[in-house]
Amino acid sequence: MDRKWFEKEMNTIEVPKEEVFEAISSGIQKGRKQKVRKKTAKISASFTTAAASMVLVSGFLFAPVNNALAKLPVLGGIYEKVGSDIGKELYFSDKVTEVNQAATSNGVDVTITSTYYDGNVIGVTFKAKGDELSIEHMDKGNRPVSGYSYHLFDGKDQNQWGSGSSGLKKDGDEFIGSIEFYRDGKEPPENFTLPLTFTHMADVNGTWTFDVPVKRIPSETIQTDARTESPDGEFELLVTSITKGKATTTLEYTYSVESRKDTLNLIVFDDLGNRLSKSSADTLDIKEIDGKVQKTVRELFTSKLSDKARSLQVQAHMKRVDADGITSLKGSPPLQVKSPRFGYQVTIQDIQNVKGKVTVDFTIDHIKEKQFRYDILENFAQFIQVIPSNKIKRNAKGGLDYNVMLNHMVRSAATKTMDKENHRYQSTFTLPQGANLEDYSLIVPFGTLSRNDKPVKMKPFEIKLK
Repeated sequence: MDRKWFEKEMNTIEVPKEEVFEAISSGIQKGRKQKVRKKTAKISASFTTAAASMVLVSGFLFAPVNNALAKLPVLGGIYEKVGSDIGKELYFSDKVTEVNQAATSNGVDVTITSTYYDGNVIGVTFKAKGDELSIEHMDKGNRPVSGYSYHLFDGKDQNQWGSGSSGLKKDGDEFIGSIEFYRDGKEPPENFTLPLTFTHMADVNGTWTFDVPVKRIPSETIQTDARTESPDGEFELLVTSITKGKATTTLEYTYSVESRKDTLNLIVFDDLGNRLSKSSADTLDIKEIDGKVQKTVRELFTSKLSDKARSLQVQAHMKRVDADGITSLKGSPPLQVKSPRFGYQVTIQDIQNVKGKVTVDFTIDHIKEKQFRYDILENFAQFIQVIPSNKIKRNAKGGLDYNVMLNHMVRSAATKTMDKENHRYQSTFTLPQGANLEDYSLIVPFGTLSRNDKPVKMKPFEIKLK
């Protein structure tokens, strides 16, 4: 298959941006109402992405792969049906370890069937059998969406690793699934056992505990000192090593930024024209040097490097993030709220308060022509909120503590565009009966706006592999 042709065809698929943006906004609002876990999965499982779905639904598979799968034993069938791209690559390279470790609880037998460890990603496949197993109600009540629940080690949040899972799939009279774990920057030994416990399996609660044997597949690490900088020379990126796994690639690098919230996005191609697929990035170290923040990152790509590749071409984009603004509503309009870093401004032109219905007219100022798309500005306007001034809390780093403030914030009941060309909007808030407007403040999400601003493009550079 011609990869360049495939990528070109994929890029022609139109994405409904407005609907996606609306869904993201809704998700953000819902997410703010939930407790933040200290450890979360670094990425969604690659085998549940929309792109993967399109490929599978269309039957867009290599003919040789289909032929090979038809000849494979039971384990090969598991990788075909619920395996990730990494798992399949390692299976076909004969790099997975077959396991037959079983546990029984509440009439359900669960068996670990195989494992792999590419030096970056640890994978586990399993099967379950029992008369009471069912995936018909996976979307109801408090059942796990994937059809099963699990934890590592002692089950405490701070000890969990990021993970992605396939979801259960019925296979004859059994159910099969797979999980991938990402190491969180930790360095396990070459060979070790992974304590894994399932607590729910296809509508049945129970306890299935395993010590899963894991054997590291040898990888090659290339040391480098390839570097680049921003056009003004203020910020630098240094790549220190590249690890070539049998199905993945890892880059370790250090870069400098102004704020801890600032991040770097790498786009990496090999000299054969293949783009490395991004997976996850772990921040290994953060320290402040001469007024700048220096971050050390290990980033995982779910693509293996060809032995024929002689170099990598890297483009780095630095995303700078502003802090949110806040102002008391005690004063008389016009009131200005300025962003701390980039000069964005919201100007409150008028405030009307009629029986607890507060209408705020405002403009978004000091932005360049075509700096932001209209839907981004509209969404930004919709998320300007009010809060009782005595409920404003800051964390140890001086930022607004939304975990504490969330339940006291009031989002607009409606936001209208009054003048699209001049970025003028009107939001209406419903305050509690008897509330005094002077006791409230306005919160402006400049952080969200800045994330949609154009990134700083650092100078492209090359990393020699040979």
